[in-house]
Amino acid sequence: MTRIDLPQARALPEHRRTAMRHQLEAQVTRGHHRRPLLIAASAAIVAAGASAGAYAYVEHSSPVTDKSEARCYTVASLSSGPESFTTIAQATTAGSTRPAQVDDALSACAALWRQGILRPGPQGASGSVTPGQAGAIPVPPLTACVLPDGTAAVFPGTHSTCATLRLPNASS
Repeated sequence: MTRIDLPQARALPEHRRTAMRHQLEAQVTRGHHRRPLLIAASAAIVAAGASAGAYAYVEHSSPVTDKSEARCYTVASLSSGPESFTTIAQATTAGSTRPAQVDDALSACAALWRQGILRPGPQGASGSVTPGQAGAIPVPPLTACVLPDGTAAVFPGTHSTCATLRLPNASS
Protein backbone atom coordinates (compact mmCIF):
# COMPACT_ATOMS: atom_id res chain seq x y z
CA MET A 1 0.00 0.00 0.00
CA THR A 2 1.28 3.45 -0.88
CA ARG A 3 0.93 6.13 1.69
CA ILE A 4 0.80 9.77 0.66
CA ASP A 5 1.24 12.47 3.25
CA LEU A 6 -0.29 15.74 2.11
CA PRO A 7 1.05 18.99 3.49
CA GLN A 8 -1.04 21.03 5.87
CA ALA A 9 -3.62 23.32 4.22
CA ARG A 10 -2.50 26.91 4.19
CA ALA A 11 -4.82 29.71 5.10
CA LEU A 12 -5.75 31.90 2.14
CA PRO A 13 -5.17 35.57 2.47
CA GLU A 14 -8.36 37.58 3.08
CA HIS A 15 -8.27 39.36 -0.31
CA ARG A 16 -8.16 35.94 -2.12
CA ARG A 17 -11.11 34.60 -0.09
CA THR A 18 -13.07 37.77 -0.84
CA ALA A 19 -12.28 37.50 -4.56
CA MET A 20 -13.35 33.83 -4.60
CA ARG A 21 -16.61 34.67 -2.77
CA HIS A 22 -17.41 37.47 -5.29
CA GLN A 23 -16.65 35.16 -8.21
CA LEU A 24 -18.89 32.41 -6.76
CA GLU A 25 -21.71 34.87 -6.08
CA ALA A 26 -21.40 36.24 -9.62
CA GLN A 27 -21.67 32.71 -11.07
CA VAL A 28 -24.72 31.88 -8.97
CA THR A 29 -26.41 35.18 -9.75
CA ARG A 30 -25.66 34.90 -13.48
CA GLY A 31 -27.08 31.37 -13.54
CA HIS A 32 -30.38 32.65 -12.15
CA HIS A 33 -30.60 35.30 -14.86
CA ARG A 34 -29.97 32.75 -17.59
CA ARG A 35 -32.52 30.26 -16.37
CA PRO A 36 -35.59 32.47 -17.03
CA LEU A 37 -34.11 33.39 -20.40
CA LEU A 38 -33.63 29.72 -21.22
CA ILE A 39 -37.18 28.91 -20.10
CA ALA A 40 -38.62 31.81 -22.11
CA ALA A 41 -36.64 30.85 -25.21
CA SER A 42 -37.73 27.22 -24.90
CA ALA A 43 -41.36 28.26 -24.47
CA ALA A 44 -41.13 30.51 -27.55
CA ILE A 45 -39.67 27.69 -29.65
CA VAL A 46 -42.37 25.26 -28.50
CA ALA A 47 -45.10 27.82 -29.19
CA ALA A 48 -43.74 28.55 -32.68
CA GLY A 49 -43.52 24.85 -33.47
CA ALA A 50 -47.03 24.23 -32.19
CA SER A 51 -48.39 27.15 -34.22
CA ALA A 52 -46.70 25.95 -37.40
CA GLY A 53 -47.98 22.43 -36.81
CA ALA A 54 -51.48 23.67 -36.08
CA TYR A 55 -51.52 25.78 -39.24
CA ALA A 56 -50.40 22.79 -41.28
CA TYR A 57 -53.29 20.69 -39.99
CA VAL A 58 -56.03 23.24 -39.56
CA GLU A 59 -58.26 23.40 -42.56
CA HIS A 60 -58.21 26.78 -44.23
CA SER A 61 -60.59 28.11 -46.82
CA SER A 62 -60.29 30.20 -49.94
CA PRO A 63 -62.82 31.68 -52.34
CA VAL A 64 -63.38 30.19 -55.78
CA THR A 65 -61.98 32.78 -58.18
CA ASP A 66 -62.54 30.99 -61.52
CA LYS A 67 -66.28 30.34 -61.81
CA SER A 68 -66.24 29.54 -65.51
CA GLU A 69 -66.05 25.81 -64.76
CA ALA A 70 -65.88 23.27 -61.94
CA ARG A 71 -64.59 19.73 -61.64
CA CYS A 72 -66.53 16.83 -60.19
CA TYR A 73 -64.24 14.04 -58.98
CA THR A 74 -65.23 10.42 -58.37
CA VAL A 75 -62.26 9.74 -56.05
CA ALA A 76 -60.54 11.89 -53.43
CA SER A 77 -57.32 12.14 -55.43
CA LEU A 78 -55.73 14.64 -57.78
CA SER A 79 -53.44 12.08 -59.40
CA SER A 80 -55.91 9.46 -60.59
CA GLY A 81 -56.19 10.82 -64.12
CA PRO A 82 -58.89 12.41 -66.28
CA GLU A 83 -61.12 9.33 -65.96
CA SER A 84 -61.76 10.29 -62.33
CA PHE A 85 -63.35 13.69 -62.95
CA THR A 86 -65.62 15.54 -65.29
CA THR A 87 -65.55 19.26 -65.97
CA ILE A 88 -68.81 21.17 -65.94
CA ALA A 89 -69.64 24.65 -67.11
CA GLN A 90 -72.89 26.53 -67.37
CA ALA A 91 -73.71 27.87 -70.78
CA THR A 92 -73.51 31.58 -71.40
CA THR A 93 -76.68 33.32 -72.42
CA ALA A 94 -76.98 34.25 -76.04
CA GLY A 95 -75.34 37.58 -76.85
CA SER A 96 -73.60 37.82 -73.47
CA THR A 97 -69.92 38.65 -73.31
CA ARG A 98 -69.61 37.64 -69.65
CA PRO A 99 -68.05 34.26 -68.86
CA ALA A 100 -70.26 31.46 -67.61
CA GLN A 101 -70.75 31.20 -63.86
CA VAL A 102 -70.66 27.95 -61.91
CA ASP A 103 -72.17 29.30 -58.74
CA ASP A 104 -72.88 26.10 -56.88
CA ALA A 105 -70.46 23.37 -57.85
CA LEU A 106 -71.63 21.09 -55.02
CA SER A 107 -75.23 21.06 -56.30
CA ALA A 108 -74.15 20.61 -59.90
CA CYS A 109 -71.88 17.66 -59.04
CA ALA A 110 -74.51 16.10 -56.78
CA ALA A 111 -76.94 16.25 -59.71
CA LEU A 112 -74.46 14.32 -61.89
CA TRP A 113 -74.17 11.67 -59.15
CA ARG A 114 -77.98 11.42 -58.82
CA GLN A 115 -78.35 11.01 -62.60
CA GLY A 116 -75.82 8.17 -62.63
CA ILE A 117 -73.32 10.08 -64.77
CA LEU A 118 -70.73 9.85 -62.01
CA ARG A 119 -69.95 6.58 -60.21
CA PRO A 120 -67.49 5.82 -57.40
CA GLY A 121 -63.94 4.86 -58.36
CA PRO A 122 -61.09 6.00 -60.58
CA GLN A 123 -63.01 5.25 -63.80
CA GLY A 124 -66.25 6.76 -62.48
CA ALA A 125 -66.43 9.69 -64.87
CA SER A 126 -65.65 7.81 -68.07
CA GLY A 127 -68.78 5.67 -68.40
CA SER A 128 -72.13 6.38 -69.94
CA VAL A 129 -75.55 6.29 -68.35
CA THR A 130 -77.59 3.15 -68.92
CA PRO A 131 -81.40 3.16 -68.77
CA GLY A 132 -82.69 2.75 -65.23
CA GLN A 133 -79.35 3.64 -63.70
CA ALA A 134 -80.25 7.24 -62.85
CA GLY A 135 -80.92 7.56 -59.15
CA ALA A 136 -79.69 4.01 -58.45
CA ILE A 137 -76.26 5.16 -57.27
CA PRO A 138 -76.43 7.02 -53.97
CA VAL A 139 -74.76 10.42 -53.78
CA PRO A 140 -71.76 10.15 -51.44
CA PRO A 141 -70.89 12.94 -49.04
CA LEU A 142 -69.32 15.67 -51.17
CA THR A 143 -66.99 18.53 -50.29
CA ALA A 144 -65.82 21.50 -52.36
CA CYS A 145 -62.14 22.49 -52.50
CA VAL A 146 -60.28 25.12 -54.51
CA LEU A 147 -57.67 24.06 -57.06
CA PRO A 148 -54.48 26.16 -57.39
CA ASP A 149 -55.92 27.91 -60.47
CA GLY A 150 -58.99 29.06 -58.46
CA THR A 151 -61.42 26.50 -59.92
CA ALA A 152 -63.87 24.65 -57.67
CA ALA A 153 -63.23 20.93 -57.32
CA VAL A 154 -65.84 18.69 -55.70
CA PHE A 155 -64.60 15.45 -54.15
CA PRO A 156 -66.36 12.58 -52.44
CA GLY A 157 -65.47 12.86 -48.76
CA THR A 158 -65.78 14.96 -45.66
CA HIS A 159 -64.70 18.51 -44.88
CA SER A 160 -61.19 17.24 -44.05
CA THR A 161 -60.70 15.82 -47.57
CA CYS A 162 -59.41 19.18 -48.82
CA ALA A 163 -56.73 19.28 -46.12
CA THR A 164 -55.72 15.72 -46.99
CA LEU A 165 -55.31 16.81 -50.62
CA ARG A 166 -53.47 19.97 -49.49
CA LEU A 167 -56.14 22.20 -50.98
CA PRO A 168 -58.14 24.95 -49.27
CA ASN A 169 -61.84 24.40 -48.65
CA ALA A 170 -64.08 26.46 -50.92
CA SER A 171 -65.63 29.43 -49.15
CA SER A 172 -68.62 31.35 -50.34
